[in-house]
Amino acid sequence: MYKILIVEDVEAVADLQVLKLIRAGVAVETRRVDTPQDFTRQLELYAPDAILCSVSVPKFSGVTALAMAQSLCPHTPFILVFKTEEEEATVETFTRGASDYVFKTNPSNLPWTFARAIKQAEERKTADGQGLAIARMTRMYADQVRDLDQLRHHHLVFRKLSRYLKAGVTQAEVYAAVECFGPQLFQRTNGKLYLVHPPGKHLEGVASWGDRSPGEQAFTVQDCWALRQTQAHWVGDPRTELLCGHVTSDSSSVPSYLCVPVFAQGETLGLLHLRRVKEESASPENADSMDSCLNLATAVAEETGLALANLRVRDTLHEQSIRDPLTGLYNRRFLEEFLLRELARADRKKHALSIITLDIDHFKRINDTLGHGAGDIVLRRVALLLQGYVRESDIACRVGGEEFSLLLPEASMQIAAPRAENIRAGVHELRLKYDGHNLGAVTISLGVAAFPEHGTTPDTLIRAADQALYDAKSRGRDRVASA
Repeated sequence: MYKILIVEDVEAVADLQVLKLIRAGVAVETRRVDTPQDFTRQLELYAPDAILCSVSVPKFSGVTALAMAQSLCPHTPFILVFKTEEEEATVETFTRGASDYVFKTNPSNLPWTFARAIKQAEERKTADGQGLAIARMTRMYADQVRDLDQLRHHHLVFRKLSRYLKAGVTQAEVYAAVECFGPQLFQRTNGKLYLVHPPGKHLEGVASWGDRSPGEQAFTVQDCWALRQTQAHWVGDPRTELLCGHVTSDSSSVPSYLCVPVFAQGETLGLLHLRRVKEESASPENADSMDSCLNLATAVAEETGLALANLRVRDTLHEQSIRDPLTGLYNRRFLEEFLLRELARADRKKHALSIITLDIDHFKRINDTLGHGAGDIVLRRVALLLQGYVRESDIACRVGGEEFSLLLPEASMQIAAPRAENIRAGVHELRLKYDGHNLGAVTISLGVAAFPEHGTTPDTLIRAADQALYDAKSRGRDRVASA
């Protein structure tokens, strides 16, 4: 039974640490303090086997607690518990003689860290001679310096990754950032980022480093223990532990690996999969190293998930801003932006470009007679018909009320005018009903204009098409007029 003194002001955090140790099979007895006075008293009366100390406690710091512990019980292991943003205070405390450290937000490697600290303390107590003790301390200090350098390196690289993820404006840029910084964070490790595709709930690889095929290219959510349990799944010894379905069933050929779900806003977006290089996986030290990278992998997965979720929200908002909610067609804003780009491209490549503007005849009469519900039916059906007449490079827009526009890149007047006539005839053949009533024949009037004959700017070209539309209406409606 190990006696542990916990320096922590939040009881729930201390309880989580104790729970991690108990679940790992460590028999412990604990006491919690959060003031210097209680800490000193318990050091003298309780004589703990180890100390778990938060770097920042409101009433005193980890540096102060370490100094007190070194004075009263210098051989007792002193383990720091810190958050990522407490790096500066952690470095200061660590360099003054703390035994080890764990992350507060996810202390999954606490049992291993505790066991190592206890073992090191026992070795110090039983060291045979001063020379052996000095040599051991020298090695331990070198390991601690190496670990501290690695911690600093990881922190700097992670900050870079986080900055690029937040600045990314496309999913491709998010994938590129993960591929760039992944090997810097997880050395001697092959990695792959997978994304969930909602229609089939399957995952596909979108970014990788090291061995470009550290796992299946595509698999389902049910093939991964981490995704099914919504928590990280680490396999240190593939011969004795459960393997995910997306990993080969031949355990002798599988290195140790780690699967970390990528979440955002309660939704599973993907998976971060890490594998040790095969030649190194047999070493217990490397398995421990994979275990210790869990916190870093979790942080990377969280940042990646947040970046992807933000992009989805941004894309959704942008799509909503350029779409007409009633018909699903693009709106006037998008037409103006798209026309400006296409005119510049047409001018640069000396291509033709045409625009068709159309208006539903007597639309106000439909609304006044049968109501706006009937008018909405007409608008939706006309919009649906327009979508059937556009090429992949064309766009159809509802620019306002009963008015629509079609933009036809690389289409001359000789192509656009017959297309407009086909659209007119198609609408004329529509037979619509609303609330059991026949709406009668629906007709449209259309105006066609082309670049560069009728305009070289968005305003002049749209104005030419509008004028042609007015000419069609003035000549009796249900017809096409060219500028």
